[in-house]
Amino acid sequence: MSYIRYSVPNAKGVIYATLVDSVRNGNKIEQKYIANLGRVVNRGEGIFKSRERGVYKFTLDGGYSAAPPDAIPSDTTVTASAEKEKLILDFGDSYVLDQYIQTLPFYQAYQDMMPAERDTLFSLLFYRMLTEKKAYCYADSWWSGNYVTLLYPKARLHSQRISEFLASLGEENVQRRFFADYLSAIYGRNNGTTGILIDSTGLENASRMPITQLNNHNGDINLEIRLFYVIDRQNGMPVYFRYCPGNIVDVSTLCTTMSELSQYGIAIDYAIVDAGYFSEDNVRELYKNKVHFVTRLAPNRKLYKEVAAKEMPDILSPQYALRYGNRLVYIKKTKIDVYGNPGYAYLGIDMDSRNQQYKRAMFNALEDKLSLEETNARIAKLGAFMLLSSDEMEPADILPLYYTRQQVEQVFDIGKNNADIVPLRVQNEKTFRGHLMLTFMATAVLQRLQKDILKKRKKNDKTNPEGAFMKLRNQKCKVYQREIIPQEPVKEVNEVYKLLKVDLPTSISRAELM
Repeated sequence: MSYIRYSVPNAKGVIYATLVDSVRNGNKIEQKYIANLGRVVNRGEGIFKSRERGVYKFTLDGGYSAAPPDAIPSDTTVTASAEKEKLILDFGDSYVLDQYIQTLPFYQAYQDMMPAERDTLFSLLFYRMLTEKKAYCYADSWWSGNYVTLLYPKARLHSQRISEFLASLGEENVQRRFFADYLSAIYGRNNGTTGILIDSTGLENASRMPITQLNNHNGDINLEIRLFYVIDRQNGMPVYFRYCPGNIVDVSTLCTTMSELSQYGIAIDYAIVDAGYFSEDNVRELYKNKVHFVTRLAPNRKLYKEVAAKEMPDILSPQYALRYGNRLVYIKKTKIDVYGNPGYAYLGIDMDSRNQQYKRAMFNALEDKLSLEETNARIAKLGAFMLLSSDEMEPADILPLYYTRQQVEQVFDIGKNNADIVPLRVQNEKTFRGHLMLTFMATAVLQRLQKDILKKRKKNDKTNPEGAFMKLRNQKCKVYQREIIPQEPVKEVNEVYKLLKVDLPTSISRAELM
């Protein structure tokens, strides 16, 4: 439990205050230092003065905020110069992000998620997006030196408070309410049908949570938790997330994920999934619910072997040749039975991949002294792949459709590298759920921002969200008693403002932020 400890008055009658935590250690109660609040200006109103913050207000319930002028005693020396400069803060990154996030259709869902903890939520959300691989324990230091401290002055970012907040954010009722509002904002109040991409990634960690389990993925063994993301096939936006213990195989999760989405009024009409989700139960469920799908078949599948044995001998015929970007691909379509349902297999050879593997395969065949038949059989498989679809389509259309799955990899990349899903620094499942929720929210914003930047930037411009925020961070602002004065942006910063169509005012009233 946190409380404010006051010193006895010194010879000049000045009282100082310290924020401390009362922590139970066995049968003992220990006091843990959190922060020095500085000189007490008005104890009743929670007004303090420190070298770092100037004159400010702090309460246990409200956190840090600007000090209202009427709460400062008239005889105190701190009011002698009302316009005296007090702070210089990092400005551009948080200002632009704040302006941008307000334009998003799901902004209100974020606002309504935890109204009583709104400032903490948005401060941590900005922290995830604007900093580089920082633990939560550094959030308060970052916040106090950034314009975010004025946007969200009531944030409570001490380590214990963040843990408590993440636990609250991890509550099932909080997350259900959020997804109902978020999905309604994306698809409309009545929601409807959508095509999805689904995949999973491992979150490696050494925490003692029961959901951290050994996973063997293609021979790579790790202690991890499996995280599943559902992505909208058309716009690439994150739709939903789930997680499960690391030792649960992917094939058992697809139906459960679809069932959970149906509770929010989202009906799946098209699914593009990776080979790990191909199983009889999953396929039957997709057909039963009239969900069209495309998936990759692993070479060890019986169906793959049967089709390959029949169709591989003449696949390199010119009639099956296609151009996919700068790659030469041969694809042969075959109608097949998929657990009692009609389907189509698309057996393919990627010549670029085949040529890269050919030399090593021949060397290995010579070293192993394989027969001519064995060598030919091994070479025939080089660069081979097979896609399975519930629908018939032209072979030229199957690859572009399947490779929209790259959007999932892009979202995972954003989540891991920009929204900081890993490394995990939490030790209980409820806090872990809150951490995943926060990174999902950050990933949704960053994914939308990345797509907007790609649409607006010029042909040779390589600006991305991470680079844009790094440039913007260098723009500072000066904070006065009543006004915030952004400093002039350099050329590269000004270009980001223009790209995102964000106006930069010459001054910002502090009263309007409160």
